[in-house]
Amino acid sequence: MARSKSKHIRLIMRRRKQWKQRTKRRKEAAKTAGPAKPAPKKAPVKKAPAPPPAPPPPAAAPPTSETPQA
Repeated sequence: MARSKSKHIRLIMRRRKQWKQRTKRRKEAAKTAGPAKPAPKKAPVKKAPAPPPAPPPPAAAPPTSETPQA
């Protein structure tokens, strides 16, 4: 049998209230316990410098209209 709407809402509100109380107590406990020990930081990974770009290939000589006569 289904739960009546009013019972359902009361159940939801009760759970919400319990959750809020639990989180409130947790926050208070964390505050009195002091800050947690921070995790050790990892050293930053150094990247190798990028190689300089290759020089462009030399331009081909333009073709001449004269043909060499040997």
